[in-house]
Amino acid sequence: MPLLLSVAYFTILLGLTLYGAHRLKMLVLYWRAMSRPEQPHPQWDRHPHVCVQLPLYNEPLVVETLLEKVTALSWPSDRWEIQILDDSTDETPEIIENWIKAHPEATSRIDHVRRPKREGYKAGALKYGMELTNAEFFAIFDADFRPEPDFLHKLMPHFAADDVAVVQARWEFANRKQSLLTRFQAVFLDAHFVVEQTARAAAGLFFNFNGTAGIWRRAALLDAGSWTSDTVTEDLDVSYRAQLRGWRLVYLDRYVVPSELPENLIAFKSQQRRWTKGGIQVARKVLAQVMDSKLPARVKREAWWHLTIGVVHPLLVSFSLLFLPYLWFAADRLGAWWYLANPAIVLLAGGAPVAFYVAGQYFQRREWREGLGWLLASPLLLSFGLALSVTLCAAFVEGLFSNGGEFVRTPKGGRRVRSGGLLTRFRSRTFFASITAIEVALGLVLLNGAFQFAGSGAPEVAVALSLKGAGFLVVAWLSSGDLWPSFWRRAPQLPVS
Repeated sequence: MPLLLSVAYFTILLGLTLYGAHRLKMLVLYWRAMSRPEQPHPQWDRHPHVCVQLPLYNEPLVVETLLEKVTALSWPSDRWEIQILDDSTDETPEIIENWIKAHPEATSRIDHVRRPKREGYKAGALKYGMELTNAEFFAIFDADFRPEPDFLHKLMPHFAADDVAVVQARWEFANRKQSLLTRFQAVFLDAHFVVEQTARAAAGLFFNFNGTAGIWRRAALLDAGSWTSDTVTEDLDVSYRAQLRGWRLVYLDRYVVPSELPENLIAFKSQQRRWTKGGIQVARKVLAQVMDSKLPARVKREAWWHLTIGVVHPLLVSFSLLFLPYLWFAADRLGAWWYLANPAIVLLAGGAPVAFYVAGQYFQRREWREGLGWLLASPLLLSFGLALSVTLCAAFVEGLFSNGGEFVRTPKGGRRVRSGGLLTRFRSRTFFASITAIEVALGLVLLNGAFQFAGSGAPEVAVALSLKGAGFLVVAWLSSGDLWPSFWRRAPQLPVS
């Protein structure tokens, strides 16, 4: 048993160490990218026809602000239009119609599209809208994004190069300092939008359109096979298919579009669940094509790391399950080699992700105090990430064994919105209730281990276990505010398309 535990434990640590080392590589690529001189803004004297697409589903709290921002975009008046791709089943359509009536100056360019059936979810809506216009380019905004009037003038000139399929702006979060939860989210998401996307784009590696705050060339979409709904991350899927066809993506890390972070944990879990599940579905769909292509070896390797990042979550859950049994039954059998290897493993498996997360708080946003604060609070970051791994491990398994699935929107509207809409269906309530129960169980087991090791004279182990256990319990507690009331009040059932 000690031998089996040791083999399993060190296999998990090896996987986490490899992914941690890759995070360090992304940091190196990012530092190189940031040291490059800023490129002059490209010039383009064309003003092609642009269709602004707004895929919406039940967004009553934010849709009016979206319409105000989008209708204020600057572009020649006869060269752009707005499609409101509205699949809503609540009061959102009425709000939109009232807004349009109150703003007759915008009526001529707005098309409020209501599909007969919500087939294909967001991907289906975008594809449906494409068939209603001859526009050369499509600018896409989710309901919580707030583009500035110069958005089209800043992004469109980059299409002067004929091989550019997408120009993507960086996400910013207007409510990042609203609460401790939004601060945590911002740190995790900045690592992707500030560090990783910048690094990949600058190094000529595959990266992805982020689903919103970007512009697609129609010819590239059609050449790549258009939008499809056989994964729940249609943006990642079509990005890879386009790049496999030779198209290039442009990432503007210095131009941002404000958006909104979900302000409750169930909504954030739901968002991350979809991204993780969809990432694995896309890996299953296109990774073999990438490896069989004539792309450079470094591009293939980085595509593999990019699309398989979800593997980290089952590794983290396995680590949580094996940590105590390993300490109880196998830790005292280690040889001297462990004392040489352990510092490197701690640095790569734990320290590298922390550096990856914290880098985005300083190197681009220049908030060194906040970056230093998160560096000092790194045990909390790691505990939060470890606790989220239960949800994301389940999402990984879903993506591994299923195609497509329901596109669950992330509710937006700040503190005015709750996550009840995410839990209206029995399977959603059951999923999140099961996840919360597992989080509580893991938290209690780890805290029990902490008490035992504290009593046996191993305070450093007790502290580590306490942090991990508290992370699971806090995440479960934060989820419960949205989860448990759904069992006691009956929510209206929404039609399934």
